[in-house]
Parts: sequence; C-alpha cells; structure tokens
Amino acid sequence: MGGAGDLPRYYFLSLAIDQIIREGIGGDFAELGVYRGATASILATMARRARRSVYLLDTFEGFAERDLVEIDTGRGLHFADTSIDAVRALVGEENVHFIKGYFPESATNIPDTAAFSLVHIDCDLYAPFRSSLEYFWPRLSPGGFLIMHDYLSLHWAGAEKAVDEFFTDKAEAIIPIPDVSQTVATRKSRVLETKK
Repeated sequence: MGGAGDLPRYYFLSLAIDQIIREGIGGDFAELGVYRGATASILATMARRARRSVYLLDTFEGFAERDLVEIDTGRGLHFADTSIDAVRALVGEENVHFIKGYFPESATNIPDTAAFSLVHIDCDLYAPFRSSLEYFWPRLSPGGFLIMHDYLSLHWAGAEKAVDEFFTDKAEAIIPIPDVSQTVATRKSRVLETKK
C-alpha cells in the first residue's frame, strides 16, 4: 500500500470498511480527489478483499481553473504533480475504475445503478466538494460512510463551507477524526423497522 503519512485516517478507513462488511452494507467505494493515490491504494486493497469495486475520480492534473473562484479565489493550481499512470502503478487495476476528468461531468462514467457504502471526498475546493456531496449522498447506501477530508484544516475554507451548507437540513451529524488533515465523517441513517 502506498503512503504512510496519515495513519489515523487510514485506520479509520479500515475500521469503517470492517463495519460495512460486518453489517452487510451494500455498495462499492469511491474517492474524489485522488492526487498520487495514497488513500486510493488502501481503498483498492480493501475493495479487493471485500469483493467490491472502487471508483477513483480526479483530473489527475491538479485543480481546474474554473473552480478557483469566490471563496477559493487565489488558491493556485495545486496538486498537478501526478498522473493517472503513476496512480495506476501504485494502486493496481483489479477492481478499480479510474475516471479522469472534471467532476461532476466525469460522473457519467459511473453506472446509473451504482451504489456506494463508502465515499472519501478530498477535493479541497468548494465547487467540486459541493458537487460531490450532491452526487454521492443519494447514492450512499443506508449505513454507508461519507468521509470528508480537510473540513477543519482552516486552510480549505471551501471544503468547510460546502459541508456546512449541505448538512444544514440533514439529520446526520458530522464527527471529527483526529487525523493530520482534520477530516470529518458521517454515516447515512438507516430506517429501522419498528416491531409491533
């Protein structure tokens, strides 16, 4: 597996996936904002073990200029020092779908019937972060995990704004994870049948 820089987040991912498997929560895994593939390598390894797929979405060329507006103005074109070939070499191809392009347009490469049990969002900027929440939340299985990177970092205000706005009218609450990038997570509520 690649990357060893953020062990608390990696442990959390592993524990979340164990819980998903134990509870029989259906759906594949996804990551938006892959960069060099450190987290993707863990998701791919776990997907193979769980006999699921992982969808990895990124420009694989860094930030898109059209997202550097309003709250994200002046951020610069970060994370361009990567490529889909480099990530593929690290992550492997078995059970992995590489989706290169601008999100949400690139989501057309995901089957309409896809459901997800775990989604990791690490795209930093408001526009793609908000789009990813709107796209993945309805496709997240009940009991599934949504993991949102950089929310409390005080560096990526667009990520924090997108999450705060999106969860304003949701029953689910966000929970901080003590990793180096101030990630938060939530689980989608399950409707439980009441016994009569």
